Amino acid sequence: MAKRGKVKKKALQNEDERPLRWRRYSHFILIVCEDQKTEPYYFKQFKKLFTEDSVYLKEIGTGKKPKGIVDQTIIERKNLSVTIKKEVEDVWVVFDKDDEGNNATTLTSFNEAWALAEKENIRIAFSNEVFELWLLLHFTDINSVAPISRADIYRSLGKVIASFDSHKSFIYDHKKSDPEAVIDAVTVLGSEAKAIERAAKLISEQQGKQPIVANPSTTVHILVSRLRDLIAYYSYSPD
Repeated sequence: MAKRGKVKKKALQNEDERPLRWRRYSHFILIVCEDQKTEPYYFKQFKKLFTEDSVYLKEIGTGKKPKGIVDQTIIERKNLSVTIKKEVEDVWVVFDKDDEGNNATTLTSFNEAWALAEKENIRIAFSNEVFELWLLLHFTDINSVAPISRADIYRSLGKVIASFDSHKSFIYDHKKSDPEAVIDAVTVLGSEAKAIERAAKLISEQQGKQPIVANPSTTVHILVSRLRDLIAYYSYSPD
């Protein structure tokens, strides 16, 4: 799903105004994404749900391939750790299959990225084929028997959003549509709880296949569940 290209240093920072006192935060989570717009905007919405000063979430879009994303994550984790003067243990990368694994070279690079992430204790939220599969699961079940192309995922996502009376004029074009409009529509119209159930079901039905061949599947629900757990934990107030 990512629109790749050379990424300026400023674009990699992609964070809100820096807090004045880092010690006020109880937890830090770093999420580094393949895409520069859709994925960072999606995870940025969770910031609104954390209680004040409980969790500092830093979301970054890179526009890089998996190996480059992992490499950038290592750098970003180190920089953030130096800034806050403590280790950042909750670190994630978000990327898709896209064209990875289409030949020996890309498969080797993909496997190196995966192995490096695991070695560095970086958790992976991976989608086969694209992140939009996770968005589509907010609306409908997906059959795990046959692979689904990214074009079909895009088409189905646009169709299901436009099926709502409030969004009848909605037209989804992956290259041209405003990512914020797509995420906002999914958030308002879809069910995150059902998406988590459906994503977990897909993973189970893939019967242990390697992620690179497990089409369709996504583990974004694991990261989302982690964020929801943090929100619940820091929002808890005993009666």
